[in-house]
Amino acid sequence: MSRKNKFFILITSISFLIWFSFQPLSKLWLDKPYYTPPVAGQQINAYELNEFLGLWSRILHGPLRKYMKQISLSSKGQYPEAVVKWLDSQNWNAERFFYNEQRILGILDYVNLRMNLKSNVDLSSKGGVNLKDLIKDQEQRMKACPYSEGELDLVEDHLYQVTEILAGRAILASDK
Repeated sequence: MSRKNKFFILITSISFLIWFSFQPLSKLWLDKPYYTPPVAGQQINAYELNEFLGLWSRILHGPLRKYMKQISLSSKGQYPEAVVKWLDSQNWNAERFFYNEQRILGILDYVNLRMNLKSNVDLSSKGGVNLKDLIKDQEQRMKACPYSEGELDLVEDHLYQVTEILAGRAILASDK
């Protein structure tokens, strides 16, 4: 191999290494569970709930809040491009984000149902009020609960904060 060819290969290799070293690593967090699309029935843990609520706060109190009224899980991936790009820049999959929203709202409904059931049982056991039919109906609805006890307990332990953040009346402070 001639000296000219060796020099060309060396310069090409160095150029490629320099180019490669300056490429963005935007997908560095691909191993995070909330960067992947959701799996039906996938549970939410405390860490993901906290990450979601922080992101939700930033969306509702930032420039993307105008889009939030028009988005729902029924959009089937037809989310506004600005929202998808922003979520991607935050290392979140848009489908995952809105899946979590719907799941957390559902968990809130079941937590409230569970609290009402406890209250009605207590009220009925103290006498004076016949709530047997209502209690029976609530027990049937609780049997069909698609959420784990861990998820219900997690949200119930932070019911006020989760409700206020989702409603946009509170902000979860984050370091981002």
